[in-house]
Amino acid sequence: MEYRKWSRHTPRIDALSLLRARDVIAPSQDVELTSLQGGYWNDVVRVQGDGIDWVAKIFAAQTGWRLFPILPDEEARALLLLRGHAIAPEFVEYHPRVGELPAVLIYEFVEGREWTTDTAQVAELFRRQHALVADGFREVPTGSTGIVEQGERLLEQADSHDAARLRRERPAVRVQPAARRALIHTDAGTGNFIVGPQGIRLIDWQCPALGDAAEDLFAFLSPAFQVLYGHEPLTADERAAFLAAYGDPQVLARLAALEPALTYRFGAYCAMRRVALATSDPDGSARYARALALSIADLEAFR
Repeated sequence: MEYRKWSRHTPRIDALSLLRARDVIAPSQDVELTSLQGGYWNDVVRVQGDGIDWVAKIFAAQTGWRLFPILPDEEARALLLLRGHAIAPEFVEYHPRVGELPAVLIYEFVEGREWTTDTAQVAELFRRQHALVADGFREVPTGSTGIVEQGERLLEQADSHDAARLRRERPAVRVQPAARRALIHTDAGTGNFIVGPQGIRLIDWQCPALGDAAEDLFAFLSPAFQVLYGHEPLTADERAAFLAAYGDPQVLARLAALEPALTYRFGAYCAMRRVALATSDPDGSARYARALALSIADLEAFR
């Protein structure tokens, strides 16, 4: 995940030539391409022409473990599963990576703007999403031990002072893995919700997983996630409206129990990114520093 301030407006490759090479656009087809916000790691362009209004997502190659990996096959599979459920953009076609040609995912353009208000509509979307039956996706930790261990892995790349501050607040309570896994987005911050004439949609499914539904709820509610997407932390009333609209007592109980572990892991991610961007993007590093401070404050409040 990367906040929208870092969106690249100029594609790093010749998107039109690539789309023709992948047989997405016919050689004689007249189209207009517009670079979209939201593509930090990947190139994301809007494709408009006779009878089409698509988004083409051109995936960057990525190796090694990451908390928010780039998984083009998984994103395509998720959009196929979600097709027709008024949750995500509508799938059009997918072209896996072939040799040096990157993977390309095509889906319908979602008209609208980034979410700013009405938490209940987000909760209602999550309820529908988490109720779907899904299999074949990667599995992520659902118990507190596995989640905190991922945080420790991230802290290996963080500043030692930041790591020490976080570790002083490391959660001691152990939460058992979830009895049921749901299809989760894993990066469901405010900037990934688009509200328009069609209602609300959750975009950018590049790292879906089978996990605890509470993880998606945490991503939306977390003050640290909020500020990274350019949104101030939710008010107490906004949070209460969200929880009431989601309504599932078992998932809400899981959220309450897991929130310290999830906060610890995301704080570790922010600490890692603060260091990684310190030289190349001081403003971005500062925003991660603020998100880290919010995470530590939340951990102190959980005690």
